Amino acid sequence: MIKQIKKTAIAAVISGGLMAASMSANAIVVGGIDFGALGADPSNLHFETATLAQTLIDGNGQTVTSYGQITTVNGDTSYCGVAGDTNCGLYYVATFQNSAGFTESGGTAVTFDTATINIFFAADPLGNLLTNPGGSPDNVTDISALPLWATFNNHGDIAGTGTLVGASVLSGSTAGLYDVVAGGAVGDFLNANTVDDGVGGFADIDITASFSNLRSRLNQFDTAVVNGSCFNGTAGEGDWCFGGTADIAGGTVTVPEPATMALLGLGLIGMSLGRRFR
Repeated sequence: MIKQIKKTAIAAVISGGLMAASMSANAIVVGGIDFGALGADPSNLHFETATLAQTLIDGNGQTVTSYGQITTVNGDTSYCGVAGDTNCGLYYVATFQNSAGFTESGGTAVTFDTATINIFFAADPLGNLLTNPGGSPDNVTDISALPLWATFNNHGDIAGTGTLVGASVLSGSTAGLYDVVAGGAVGDFLNANTVDDGVGGFADIDITASFSNLRSRLNQFDTAVVNGSCFNGTAGEGDWCFGGTADIAGGTVTVPEPATMALLGLGLIGMSLGRRFR
C-alpha cells in the first residue's frame, strides 16, 4: 500500500511538473510583453497591429516622421507580461529619410533608403494620442522619453504609393523589410531572419501600412488640421496629415524561460525516482 502511495505521488509530481511546464510554454514573456502561444513556436510568426500618424512630404530628399501605439500583440489587446496588469503598452517613433522618385512620379510614389523605428515600453499608458492638446509634436516627445524597447532598421528601400500630396483626398500605403538591432532579450528574441527578401537574404520584420487624411484619424490640435491645409491640397513638408494603421510581422527565436526549465527539471527528477522505485 505504501509503495502504491509513493508511486501515485511520483506520478503526480511528474504530471504536475510537465503540465505546468506546458502551461508556461503557452505564454512567452519577453521584455515585459506576452507574445502568447505563437511566440512559443519559431515556425509561427509574431504579428502586431499599430496605429499610425505620419507627416507628408512634397519632394525628394525629405524625411517622413511617424508615430503610434501598438494595439495588439498576436491578436491580444492586453499583452502585458505580468498577470492581471493591463496598463502597459508599446509605442513607436519612426523616421524615413532621403525620399526619392517623388517628383518624377507626380507625388504618387516614393522610396526611402534609410529608416529607423524605435519602439518604447510604457509601464502606464499615455493619454489619447488623437486628443493631446500639444498635437503630434508633443506625442513624439512623450513617446521618445519612454524606455527604449527595440529598434528596427530598414533592410532595403522602403516604398510608398498613393495620392500623397496636392489633393483634397489623400491616401497611400507603404511596405518594407526591417532588421532588428540584436542585443538584449527583445533584440535577440526577434532577430530570427525568417523573412525572405527575394534577393537571397533574410530580414527579421515585414511591415505594411495604409493611411489617409481622414479627419477622424488625425490629431485635432495639429496645425495643418486646424487651418484646414490637410484637406484643401495646400499641405506641405512636415504637416501631420496622415493617419492609419500598420501591420508588423516576423519570426521569433524562442529561449526557454527559467521557470519552464525548472519545471521540466522537476519532471525529469520525478521520472528518475519512478524508475528507481520500480
